[in-house]
This record gives sequence, C-alpha cells and structure tokens, in this order.
Amino acid sequence: MTEEQLTYYFDRYAQGNLSKEERIVFADLLKDPANKDMVARMLDQDWPLWENNQQDFSQEIARIEQAVTARIYADQSLPDARPVPRMHSLKKWGWAAAVLILFGAGTYLYTTSKKTAGDFVKGKTMPAPDILPGSNKALLTLSDGTAITLDSAARGAIAQQGNSSVVKTANGEIMYDVKGHSEGKVMMNTMSTPRGGQYRLTLPDGTTVWLNAASAITFPAAFTGNERKVKVKGEVYMEVAKNAKMPFIVDVDGKTTVEVLGTSFNINAYTNEGTIATTLVEGKVRVLAGNIAAAAASSDQQLTHQAVTLRPGQQALQPDNTTTITINSGADLEHVLAWKKGIFNFTGRSFQSIMKDIERWYDIEVKYEGAIPTRKLKGEMDRGVQLTDLIRFLQGFGLHVELKNRTLVIGEK
Repeated sequence: MTEEQLTYYFDRYAQGNLSKEERIVFADLLKDPANKDMVARMLDQDWPLWENNQQDFSQEIARIEQAVTARIYADQSLPDARPVPRMHSLKKWGWAAAVLILFGAGTYLYTTSKKTAGDFVKGKTMPAPDILPGSNKALLTLSDGTAITLDSAARGAIAQQGNSSVVKTANGEIMYDVKGHSEGKVMMNTMSTPRGGQYRLTLPDGTTVWLNAASAITFPAAFTGNERKVKVKGEVYMEVAKNAKMPFIVDVDGKTTVEVLGTSFNINAYTNEGTIATTLVEGKVRVLAGNIAAAAASSDQQLTHQAVTLRPGQQALQPDNTTTITINSGADLEHVLAWKKGIFNFTGRSFQSIMKDIERWYDIEVKYEGAIPTRKLKGEMDRGVQLTDLIRFLQGFGLHVELKNRTLVIGEK
C-alpha cells in the first residue's frame, strides 16, 4: 500500500465522500501501524487546523477509526440502489457484493456497491452515464429462422417446434416441453447470448445449460435416434440428464468433441482465449480433438494423442489449431465456475485474461497504454457491479484507467 493510495482514502474521508466499500478498505488499512503513521503525517501536513498544534495524532486517528467503523455498520440498512442481475437464486443480496484485492498488499475484502457515476476518484469525475453490467438476455432462433428476443418475451409458451412447446418460466428461463414421440424433420434451434448477456436453458431431455456472455448452443427441439448431439461456442456449463441408451455429445465449434453419459462440466471455447478448456465437475467425459466422425473412423490406438478421459476435477486443454490435448489434474473449480455463480474470480489469472472477461461482460473494448500490466490480482468481484466500481479500484491502486466512449484505456502510471 503506497502513500498515494492511502492519501486517496484519507482525502475522501476528510471530504465526507467515503463510500461504503471505501470505509471498509480504510478501516482495514488503519489496523497497520505504518499506515497510521502516514495518516498522522497527512493530518500534520494537509490540514491547516493541525499546523503548529501539539495534538496527539494517535488519539485523532483512533477517533477516525471509530467514525469509519461506525459508518460501516450504520449503513447496513441502506436500500439497494438498483436490482442486481444474478444467474441463480440461492441468495438475494441487498446490493452487489464484491471482493476486491489491494494490489501488492496480499489482502482482500468484501465490499458492496452503492455508487453513482458522479463519485470522485483522485479529483476526477467518473464518466456518465455509467456502463451497466451484463444481465439475462439472449436470442432464440427457431428452425424456420424466426428470432425471439428472450429478455423481452412474455412468460409462458412463446413458440411451438413440432411436438415441443418452448416455454419461458416464471423466473425467466427457457425450457422445452416435449409432448409425445417426435417424428419427421429434426428442428434445430439456437440460443445465443450477446456480449453483456447470459441465459439459462433446459433442453428437451432435461439437460440444464448455462450460457456465458457471447456464447451459443445449437440443439434439436426434440432428441431422436441413438444420441443427443448439440453444438456450442463461447462458454457453457452443462448438467446433463442421464440416459445410458442415448449418449450426450457436444461439438465444440467443430474443434473438439465431448462425449457424455450423464455429468456436469464446463467448456470455455472463446476464440480469443487461445485454448479450449473442458473441465469436469462430476461424472465422466471423453474429450476428442477434432470432428467426432473423423475420430470414429480411426482406432483408439491411433488417437492416443487426440482423446482423453477426464475424472472429476480434471481439465482437458487443447490449444487452437492443434489436435493435441493435455490434462490439468488440479483444475481450480472455484475459478472455472465463478461466472456461473455470478462472480469474477481474479486469483491466479493474468491481467489480460481478466480484462477479456470484463470486455465480454460489460460489452466494452480494453486497450493498453504501453505494456500490459503484469501485476497479479487476488479475490473476487460480483458481476453485478457497474463499470464505475471497477474503474475506481483500478485507479485507486496505481493504474491509469480512462473510459473513452466504450473503450477502457489502461496503463501503468
């Protein structure tokens, strides 16, 4: 923690402008004796009231601590400033909770979001209007080309595909209700999310699919024959309904094939990530590089470098433009599944990788002034916070961050 960063929080306190999460940060910083010494110097140097005064600065700092802490708890009753989009309903948070790392300090803290675009950061006003986080929105394209905007569609039956009714449930999810045995032409449907979107879907067989931002899944309105086959792009998490007589097969953008009997797994196949990562949470899957039809024409002996079977906790990694798969036996499931739980997990990731997630979720572009920052972040941030929150903390911890239209420019100071 540098003196410049501590000065930021002290100045905000002196102006009476500390937000809830900033008070939490400031209170935590004041536990460090070295930081208290810095505050004492600030009292001496920056406040004319204290000049040439023999006031015991330690007592004044103690009063600051008490005031800051009291405000933290007093604000627990503050109303939410806006609804926070979540992918699940396990918890209803009063406001968007976040965990943000103090760069170089090795500590992180849980924070809450109740700020506006008019807040100040080192004397600069934040851009207005603010850029909101992603939310539940997707497009469903039916077999005849009809496109339905799901976030604005009414609840109830929204389409009919053969013997399958497409239903938007009370909580906004999409499910396929199959009545009777499907005959005739297979009707293929596609659900796609834009940048800044996410959605949940229940397939005709009962398989549940979560789509991250800028992702898509193509599937039949009813599964027939001896297999269930879908095609995906971007990032998806699946909980596959068990059916030993009808294996579940995922074509990952024509580059990888995942064979499933019944399991839970995540696939990250964004084209700008450079690697397709298939992570198994539960059950058993077989991952094959390339097209499954071509793979089936060869023997297993010929495919030893192209096919792997995963156990729970393992991850198959296939670099772009290769047919080589390696296994990561210690996949961090908390990190892999963070997006499904509605959070960003920063720990153990490169700065550039984190910014790619930010780009997709806030539908912005990120550009760098000079070299890409190499600093490591730890902790988590709720995906429901506005972009202002992210900008504020990046600026407060020693980075130059500026939003120009929908381009976030980042550089070292």
